[in-house]
Amino acid sequence: MKISKKNRDDAENAVSKKLIEKTECFYIDAVEEFREAEQKIINDSQFRSIFRKKDYDGNIALLKECRKRALSIDLREPEFYSSQREDTKAVAEALRQAVSAFTAVCDAYVQLQVFLKKKAQKEEAKFSTYKEIFNKVNDSKNAANSALHHLDIVYTDYTELFGDEAHE
Repeated sequence: MKISKKNRDDAENAVSKKLIEKTECFYIDAVEEFREAEQKIINDSQFRSIFRKKDYDGNIALLKECRKRALSIDLREPEFYSSQREDTKAVAEALRQAVSAFTAVCDAYVQLQVFLKKKAQKEEAKFSTYKEIFNKVNDSKNAANSALHHLDIVYTDYTELFGDEAHE
């Protein structure tokens, strides 16, 4: 049984549409929410707010929610990786790597917030531990930014080539 070119094109369009939706979902539901949470944490850390009580538990909850949203994007769909289109495979792989790097940065930020909460509660908190966690946050943030940049590039090219057809 031979599959017609139109049927194959329709199947590729459906795969592309699904991949575009998942990528947009990642950007909107996870990355944008994370940026808002990160800005809240930064604002809480400003010198002028040094005497205000910090909401570490709230920050931890926000970060865990961002992580949960990213992980809720199911990327195990075989048609992404078995597509006839190399750019579909490239976007799917870039999205998978970005989600992985993004969850790592969320985990590192949670670890930092837990440490700062312990310190605020006057529990033992060594500076060397803080430095180690802080470096982990920076390293994971750099990796996530790199993965997101790569995703931006392949996704932009992909949607320019295929986006209009996929949104029909």
